[in-house]
Amino acid sequence: MAIIVGHWERRDSADLDAFGSAALGYCRAMKSQDGVRASRFFWTSPDAIVVQTEADSPQAFDQRPDAETLKALFALSDLARSSETERWMDPRDGQAAYQSAGR
Repeated sequence: MAIIVGHWERRDSADLDAFGSAALGYCRAMKSQDGVRASRFFWTSPDAIVVQTEADSPQAFDQRPDAETLKALFALSDLARSSETERWMDPRDGQAAYQSAGR
């Protein structure tokens, strides 16, 4: 399993309701991608959210997003700034990546 965690900070001019709606739309679009199991967001403060997306393998995050997902990403980006992205792997996939690097 692989997980991407994206941190988003609301732009000063963005409406909170629109920010939350854009995050929800992005999560719904991400769930339509091949190999993606789940995508949800959490409020971490009134001006920040975290989007957590789970996939069957890290390769699911390497594919080119479809038009609907890109549209949702740009809608979210209009209202918020991506401040950090973390890409997590389970131990099995991490070990496989290490071994494929010739270690």
